[in-house]
Amino acid sequence: MKILLLSVSKKQTLYREVSDEYLKRLSRFIDIETDMVPHSDKDTETEKLLKRIKPSDYVILLDERGSLIRSEEFAELIENRKNEGLGRMVCIVGGAYGVGEELERRANYTLSFGKMVWPHALCQVMLLEQLYRAHTILAGMPYHNA
Repeated sequence: MKILLLSVSKKQTLYREVSDEYLKRLSRFIDIETDMVPHSDKDTETEKLLKRIKPSDYVILLDERGSLIRSEEFAELIENRKNEGLGRMVCIVGGAYGVGEELERRANYTLSFGKMVWPHALCQVMLLEQLYRAHTILAGMPYHNA
């Protein structure tokens, strides 16, 4: 299964080193890539994000109103998609004002990292870390509780 991490953001370098480290770690488990949509108005951002999604993709949208789950549950969600033979999972970190209703409806799952709002680049790092954690859980590696 491939994973595409899409985000709306201005070009940032603050978290680049950490993102690159998790992308490197994840590469031993999955084929993962990142892509960015430039910050603009919500409708334009939503339109650009939707253009990058295929009909067969499983879409996880990060939103403060989404479900709060434990890392083990996130790992199970990923494992279930793999077992279903899913070709690609797309994880989306929307813009400062969220995403449009069409993208909210398109999302198969909406995930929250809490009720607080986080910077987009930091949210991407947090998502990469949780993807890595999920794969170590599934592989039975000690990272999760080490």
